[in-house]
Amino acid sequence: MARATFYNKRLLGHIDDIDFTDYQGIGSDPLYKRYKSVESVVKSRILPQYQSFLSCPFYEDGSIFWYVDEWNDAPQKFTELSGLEKDRYTSIKAETIKHYQETLKKLNPEEFSILNGALKYINDEFIYCYDGKVVLIAWGMRLDDSKHTSEGKWFKTAVRYDKKKISFDLAGHGKLSMSKAGIPYLTVINRDKGHIITTKDIPSIIADEGFSFVGWIPNPIGHEVLDDIIFTAQYSTLKAVTPTKEEKEELVKIIFDAGKNGILKGESSIEVPQGHILSIEETPSIVVNKGFKFTQWSPSINEPINKDTLFTAEYKQEFIQCNFSAGEHGTLQSNKVIRKPFGAAPLVSEIPIVKPNKGYRFTGWDVDPFAALTNNKVCVAQYEKILPWYKRWRLWTTGFFSGKGCLKWLLWLLLIILLIWLLSWLLRGCDGDVLVDRNGNAVLPNDKADKIEQVAKPDGTIHDNNGSINNIVGSDGRLPENGVVSPIIGNDGIMPPIVSNPGTPDIIENRLNIYFEDKNADLNKWVQDFKQIYPSDNYQVIGYDPNVRMIQIQIPEGQRDNIREELPLKISDQKFFIVDESIMVLHGNKSQSTGNKGWHLKAAHVKEGWDITKGDPNLVVAIIDDGIDVNHSMFKDRFFKAYNVFTQNRALSPGQGHGTHVAGLAVGSTEFYSEGAAGVAPNCKIMPVQVFDNGMCTFSSLASGIMYAIHNGANIVNISIGPSFQGLSQLPIEEQIKVAQQYFKNEEKVYKHIINTANEKNVILVFAAGNDNIVTAILPECRLTNNTVNVAACTHEYKSSVFTNYSLGTNVSAPGEGIYSAYPTNSFKMFDGTSMAAPIISGTIALMKTIKPDINVKQCIAVIQKTGKDLDKFIPPMVLIDKVLTAVKNGDIPEEPIWTQILDTGSIEHNDEIAPTDQSPNKEQNSTEIKNPTDDYSALKDLLKQLKEQRDALNKKINDLEKKIQ
Repeated sequence: MARATFYNKRLLGHIDDIDFTDYQGIGSDPLYKRYKSVESVVKSRILPQYQSFLSCPFYEDGSIFWYVDEWNDAPQKFTELSGLEKDRYTSIKAETIKHYQETLKKLNPEEFSILNGALKYINDEFIYCYDGKVVLIAWGMRLDDSKHTSEGKWFKTAVRYDKKKISFDLAGHGKLSMSKAGIPYLTVINRDKGHIITTKDIPSIIADEGFSFVGWIPNPIGHEVLDDIIFTAQYSTLKAVTPTKEEKEELVKIIFDAGKNGILKGESSIEVPQGHILSIEETPSIVVNKGFKFTQWSPSINEPINKDTLFTAEYKQEFIQCNFSAGEHGTLQSNKVIRKPFGAAPLVSEIPIVKPNKGYRFTGWDVDPFAALTNNKVCVAQYEKILPWYKRWRLWTTGFFSGKGCLKWLLWLLLIILLIWLLSWLLRGCDGDVLVDRNGNAVLPNDKADKIEQVAKPDGTIHDNNGSINNIVGSDGRLPENGVVSPIIGNDGIMPPIVSNPGTPDIIENRLNIYFEDKNADLNKWVQDFKQIYPSDNYQVIGYDPNVRMIQIQIPEGQRDNIREELPLKISDQKFFIVDESIMVLHGNKSQSTGNKGWHLKAAHVKEGWDITKGDPNLVVAIIDDGIDVNHSMFKDRFFKAYNVFTQNRALSPGQGHGTHVAGLAVGSTEFYSEGAAGVAPNCKIMPVQVFDNGMCTFSSLASGIMYAIHNGANIVNISIGPSFQGLSQLPIEEQIKVAQQYFKNEEKVYKHIINTANEKNVILVFAAGNDNIVTAILPECRLTNNTVNVAACTHEYKSSVFTNYSLGTNVSAPGEGIYSAYPTNSFKMFDGTSMAAPIISGTIALMKTIKPDINVKQCIAVIQKTGKDLDKFIPPMVLIDKVLTAVKNGDIPEEPIWTQILDTGSIEHNDEIAPTDQSPNKEQNSTEIKNPTDDYSALKDLLKQLKEQRDALNKKINDLEKKIQ
């Protein structure tokens, strides 16, 4: 592998690009490929003593090599320092980062975007110290936590490139002695190329009896290391040595452990000489238990053994396949193949539904599908032919009334009992609100929640069972009475086709969402028209939500743009608009911080606020997220109407831990306050609403989840989820504001309807502002600023976080970096993001509603702004909970928010007004014409492409000038 050479710089090490994620960039290029742009900002804006902080990257074949200034003292990892050295470099690091952060405030938008991206992730694990300076490697990117379980594996030092091997051959007549420190010398050492060997490098030898060590050939003292070299020991003979009985070899003991999935066949322990490598004959064989396959010994038996060692057998679990066949007289819906571990039995929910052909009745399977799987098998559906009803009726009545004596009366008695039971069952159904899930099963009581069932994919991996994707239109051509949110992950765990859109959210290629403006729209007629135009099974209705007046259709890949253009022309008697099924993201990630747990509780004055109130048990905070750890100690006995939008029951996934973390911040218990974790409103109820299916959330599932909370008793709804516009931060702020004003108007219309519904019920929606370092109002849900609470994130230094969205669209702030809270399974972890800031505000508003239940969204925003701590010019004041509650308690409540955001482009006042979205068919449309969503994506792509071309041209000019100067 070739490497670059940089003047006055030296290779520190390299990383593999696949080990990192969330790359910051310029256009479509990550920053490490545009280092000239970063270096240009640093050289022109940063003081000379701090310019070496961002190390120089060089990319080749999937690896990123990091070069730093030449050193005298070898660089040391910051996290491995101690004592006075740690104190010294901690101070240097703080001064360096402070200078960069202060410089950010003085940059123009283009420079700010570049340098801010480079500084987005500053992890102590990435910092090295030497010669009175600190350097940062792997900047502008984040370590992918899912790929590493221990720190340090991601960075490969430059040892393999700069070191040379020096070997000392003892020549068979001596052995190594111990150093003064009691550490044995080594026969092989590595030193830098160009190193001059001294006595410190040379091992000390104890010569065998009859020999005297006299020196090395060649002489190592003063030798310059330019390549690998061997020095051979030289001896003189003291006297004739008579061979003596060979000394006994030092033996080590080896034990073999078969583990619980097999038994040993052979010796379980042996002794071998030190340094011995086991042969196949010396290694016992394994008799493997059914359902498992032996893979290897751990540690490897192919390495020299120098000490007593335990070898443990490792296994791979075998999976058995059960296939289902519909037979001759029907078809199968959902799964046709089940793969389970050996000996496991299929679940009821995994067995496919059989749809018999007309004139036949499904009677069961030829093989029991619920039996434990020990061999691959095929289950074939069995049927019986259905007689015409009049023949069945005649046979039944004849048999019933032809009975004699007691038998006839016994049958009548059984019929009466059956009728009484049926009547009581019907009356029970009228007596209360009996909620059933998507499969018709009764759900848990309102105060309960359960962990979701998990199943195995065909490849053996495990995933949450959120149901299957099916056509939901009945045989009568009508939609179901209750809404259906289709799972995102396909049947058998197959991922949907994704269209990636740099700078805009990714979308699912084969789905479209149809929204209706008229509240009296006939959705059943629309469905019937749709199926008449597109009768093929490749066109299906798979989702429906009456609360947002939405129908979701599944279409063939590659037809999305055509269908979007055709539908309004072919179904022209109803007014509707089409929204792409975009993918939402979590607005929080695991933090690289490790200290100062619970700083947010002190900064926001949580404990002081509890002196006024800890919340009302009758108030409900909904957490719309990726699920929750239902067994976490922070949530014991606190659930209310938990909901999974896909299964329509109370079975929830722990997800990626994001929802658990968010819920803990809003309404977690006070039990762990001393450890740094507590909810702001610990006495309030929690309504967890899962809108993620195996790590994926979409526009429609999020909208349905919010609407469920609004209609089912939530007082505050926390939404720490939203679209990602990563990359738009490179646009000037003026262009970002244009994007907020002109694009994604259809998505904005959907949110207007949701927000209007919430405001009518005085349900307060709290949105995380997002983590893309852009104007918040680009997010469609955050454009009606004073009708929703949109939360930015700040640091423990009371400044805007480098990642937070800001400006227009934002109206309050809260701590959002190094935030400690609940995490699965019944543990705790630190996260960063506006996702963490939002629930602090949600909990605050729950406390405000405890004091004044009728307080509305504008009043909540106004009080938080008026009593909050001023930050910088980019984001609003940070919440101070005790001051907020005191103001509400004293009636000091402004009617309107007061914060005004000043930018170089002028004054932008947050005074957006909401307008009703319901419009009857004959009412004239006064709103701005809704643009085709395709235009939004393509226009932003073109905008980013043009910007990239302009910057590439500018960089070329700079490079040409630099060459001329050199």
